[in-house]
Amino acid sequence: MATFFLAMIQNPQVQAKAQSEIDTMVGHNRLPSFDDRPSLPYIDAVLRETLRWHPVAPLGIAHAVSNDDIYEGYHLPKGATVIANAWAMSHDESIYFNPFSFEPDRFLSEGRLTDDNASYVFGFGRRICVGRHAADASVWSAIVSFLAVFTIKKAID
Repeated sequence: MATFFLAMIQNPQVQAKAQSEIDTMVGHNRLPSFDDRPSLPYIDAVLRETLRWHPVAPLGIAHAVSNDDIYEGYHLPKGATVIANAWAMSHDESIYFNPFSFEPDRFLSEGRLTDDNASYVFGFGRRICVGRHAADASVWSAIVSFLAVFTIKKAID
């Protein structure tokens, strides 16, 4: 959530666009609910970009190779430790143009969410985060609720 607040402070135009989507699709009489999620793609894009921009676990969880393997010409011996660098993947310029900028629109095409859901931030394989769906839902709910009610700004000195 701290990364989300930082992103909103540094990118007020993103915050305004997200709030506009909520106001248009949900109105002012209630808080958004999960039933509204399909009609709020920009909020999902903000969530995905928050996870991509500053992954919670930039180096993920170490994995042990269970059998000798060869990956792209590299021999990985049984027992070797492999670390998936989520930070490097989320900042790969060949995938994400201008990767150090907070740009939720990169996850949208013609107003719809793209297939890139930045799920690698939750890990891989059998050791993928078992709480990834709960985390996604709870963070989405928090983000959309904050944006529906508050405008996030820098603290006043």
